[in-house]
Amino acid sequence: MNLVEIDHIRRSLPSEWNELSRKQLLYVSRLFSEQLTMVDFRVKALFEFLSIKRKTFKRITPEDAFTLCESLDFLNKEVTLTRNLIPVIKVGLRKYYGPADAMFYCTFGEFTLACSALDEFQKTGEEKYLDELVAILYRPKKVFWFIRKYFTDNQDPRAKFMNRTLKKRARNLAKVDQCLKYSTYLFFNGVLNSLPGLYPYVYQQKGETESQDNGWASLIISLADGKTDDKSLETIMNSNLYNVFIGLNKKSKEYHEYMSKIDSYDRH
Repeated sequence: MNLVEIDHIRRSLPSEWNELSRKQLLYVSRLFSEQLTMVDFRVKALFEFLSIKRKTFKRITPEDAFTLCESLDFLNKEVTLTRNLIPVIKVGLRKYYGPADAMFYCTFGEFTLACSALDEFQKTGEEKYLDELVAILYRPKKVFWFIRKYFTDNQDPRAKFMNRTLKKRARNLAKVDQCLKYSTYLFFNGVLNSLPGLYPYVYQQKGETESQDNGWASLIISLADGKTDDKSLETIMNSNLYNVFIGLNKKSKEYHEYMSKIDSYDRH
């Protein structure tokens, strides 16, 4: 956080995505939809974050205003948000629960489905794919969760993902405010952007293959000991996201070390 003193009152400004509050995130999500210039975007965000009256805001010197706006440049760079600031979405009397911070308890299958929905939304800009992304990540609470949570290490309150209920849930979640849905989009992007730093060999593998899907598929099959039957692959898809990535990173590292040895041998 950056500390700012205005009229002898100290205020804090976020200096990175994970320092945003829920209210600030929703406001930023709304700003993105307005397609503002970078200057207007930062000025509006600054005014919101400082939470001061317009008269007081106008008394800030242009030099100070420029410096303060520059401190918000992270908003126009790669999204690094891994805190889920929208844990619950309400639609009428229904409540849909979102993933934990950094999608810690998510399954690998859920992650890959969300990636597909994200890709389609980025390609087409069609709202239905954003609704689908939100519906994949947000689900009703598990039955008897108020008791079950004390008898499991998996503290994900969400019911197990089932594809047959996805379309109905997407229709329900399509009704919520667009800035709520876009906040989920930003969160998922932040999680995606955090993974290459945690598992570099997995993404190095993806970058070097002609097809990213084929590259991932070969790694997943290797985790299943070369088996491609439904049961073996289903086990991988239902496994914890981070456990799978740890395995994928290990397999990718072994592959790159093997290829390096071959290259070294060929040079000699």
